[in-house]
This record gives sequence, C-alpha cells and structure tokens, in this order.
Amino acid sequence: MNTWIKLLSVAFIACWFTSCDDDNPVTGEDIQEEEGYAYVDLGLPSGTLWATEDVSVDGSTFFAWGETKPKSSYTSVTYAYAEGSDKTLTKYCTADTCGADGFIDGLLFLQPEDDAAHVNWGGEWCVPIWEEWQELYDNCTWETVQADDGTFTFVATSKLNGNQITFPATGAMQGEKMLYAGNGSYYWASTLLTSNCMYAAGLSLSPQSINLKEGKRPMGHCIRAVIPGDRVSLQAIDLGLPSGIKWAATNIGAISSDAAGLLYAWGESVPKPRYDFTNYTHCEGSPKTLTKYCTDSELGNQDNLTRLEEADDAAAQVLGNGWRMPTAEEMDELMTQCTWTVGEIDGQKVWTVTGPNGNSITLPLVGTMWEETLEFDNMRGFYWTSDLDEESCQFGQGLFLNPQSFSWGNGFQRASGRSIRPVHE
Repeated sequence: MNTWIKLLSVAFIACWFTSCDDDNPVTGEDIQEEEGYAYVDLGLPSGTLWATEDVSVDGSTFFAWGETKPKSSYTSVTYAYAEGSDKTLTKYCTADTCGADGFIDGLLFLQPEDDAAHVNWGGEWCVPIWEEWQELYDNCTWETVQADDGTFTFVATSKLNGNQITFPATGAMQGEKMLYAGNGSYYWASTLLTSNCMYAAGLSLSPQSINLKEGKRPMGHCIRAVIPGDRVSLQAIDLGLPSGIKWAATNIGAISSDAAGLLYAWGESVPKPRYDFTNYTHCEGSPKTLTKYCTDSELGNQDNLTRLEEADDAAAQVLGNGWRMPTAEEMDELMTQCTWTVGEIDGQKVWTVTGPNGNSITLPLVGTMWEETLEFDNMRGFYWTSDLDEESCQFGQGLFLNPQSFSWGNGFQRASGRSIRPVHE
C-alpha cells in the first residue's frame, strides 16, 4: 500500500556470537521497572520508555488486535470484534463495507479496556501508537542476529544513549498454525488502518527487511509495551507561527502525510457512508431545518452559535488530549504566514506548507463526499475549520485546494464529508 513507508532495509548479518546480551550496553542501572515489568530508557525525544520483553500471558505472546488474552485459534470466526467472518466488524470500524450491517463507530485507537499491555500489566503500560514505532526506528540502528540454532533476533541500539532492546523472531499465529517461528515476527500498534479497517498498523521484522505494514486484525501477533512520553510532540508540527499553534502531521484517520484519512461532516465526529442533509446531525432532514449553529431564523432554530463546541469538534472527540479543529483565524494564519508549494508524493497531489522556522506539513488533495460519491479525488482538497460561513449558516468555512492555487472555500455544505487537519496549542 502506498501509504506505508519502508523505514529500514536490514541486510542479513552473519553473527559470530550466539547471544545479543554479550554486547548489550544496558546495565542494571539502565533497566528500571513499572508494575514489576522492566523497561529501558532509550533517550527518545518524546520520552517514551520501552519494555525489555514482550507482553506474555500463560506463556503465550500472541494476541489478536484489540484482544487481551491469547487463545488456541486466530481467525475471523474467533475474533472478538467480528460476527464470524470478514467484513462483519462490531468495534473499531470506519467504513460500512467492513462493519456488520453497515456498522461504523469511527474509533481509531485501542481503548484502555482492549489494550493487552494495559489490561495485563497495569500502570501506564500500553500498546504503542504508530508514531512511537516510527520514533523508535528513526532513533535506533538495527541489527539482525542469527544464533547457532538458526533463529533470529532483532537488536535496536539507541543513537542517543547507546541503550538497547531486542525483539525475538517469535513468529505469528494464523488459525491454529504457527508461522515464521524463529525467522520473523510482527508487532501490533494501537492504531487502526483506516484505508481498510479489517487491518491495523504494525511492524514486521524479518532477516530481509523491517517494514511498517498492515496486519489483519484476527491474526495472532506480538505486543511490545511502552510507557508513553509526550505523544503530542510525535504528532504535532511546530511551524514557527506567531500564534504558537502547532499543526498535526496528518489528517484525522491517516498515518502518513499524503494519506486521505477520514472525511467528516461539519460538526460531526463519526464518518459515514452517505453525506447529505437527510442524515446530518444538526438538522431535521433539509438545509432549512437546522437545529444547531444557526444564525438565520428562516433556516432553522436560530441560536447564533458560529463556532463548534467541543462536543461537536471531530478532532477533540476523536483524538482528545488537547487536539481540536482549527479556527478560521488559524487557517488564515497558515495561509498568510507560510510558503506553499504544490507537488506529488507517489502520484498523490499535495501542497507542502512550510512555516517561518522551516518546518512543514503536507496537505493532500483527497476530494469530498456528497451523498455516496467521492468527488474530485486527487484533484481538489477541502479542509474544514471550526467556524460557520459568514454569509450563510448552511455552510462551514474551510480551505480549498487545487493544483493551481489555495484559497478560502465558498459554499462548503455543512453536510458534506471533508478532511480535517487538527491543531494543538
């Protein structure tokens, strides 16, 4: 999938020692414990602390994504969040094509009760988000080590303080069958893959390569727990703007800067298969029956609210932790204080927005949804702000992009599905 980034190709390394522990610079002073489980500080910028071993229950290290206990068989039939087959998801679903009877809940990250690291180890332990895996790889060097019995271990050495952690080639479980034992392993992230929510993000390790790639949720894979540091710093880009506002590196629901992510109606926080006023949350079936955010009595219940409240802000509801949708003023600052350059990433048209301090974000042109049709994919981009249009409360203010220009968008129907790029103070 073109949204996945190959972080590191690891050549096969013939090893003259049988245990990575022989050369591991981690000392007893470097290893600490939380709730009785050891972690090592790798000096990562976010402050994330990584466990020194995999989460294990009753001797097994295999978990389906979102399940907290191992089991004997890993299939869609035995998966906790499906009704016996693929495309019958009952939780963590962003598309009706994957959900049971069209079910969608829009959940993007494992909730605490479904986080195997948190449930089994307690304390602050949790499954890493995708950005924490990426940070680990950006700040470590990697070796593939082969023991005398032919099995492999993957060793990560921090570039920042020299400490190490190791990942065994435990294999994976599909049905009742063990795959790749001694030769490779796969580790879950807590992040859902929204381009196909039957899959979740993860990390694949083999003697040939290390890749961030999709993993089918019912399969049994490993979990390496973390104690999170500053997760906002991993996801927010400081562009050096006068307001101090930081912009998210990706759209809501995307795990790479050029990916579409999810589309939302203005004032809604759950994606859906159809976008129009017949199913819009803040009206009674037509654009002239608005029930909230209405400044004209002829268009509905006039309340004179012009900016989304937190309960209706998709970024605040989906991401939490201080994230929210940008205001019109903040979008204007982005437009006027930054340098904008159009280009492509793997065929996806994007605008790169570079701030006064040289840092940048990328805004892909991923179209809009009206009724059941995705329109203008890879031709135009539409990004919501949290403010109503000043001319008519049927519309929301937003950013309009095409390959030739960027500008304020006119006539952004509130009920249409459009992109959201969150901000953080």
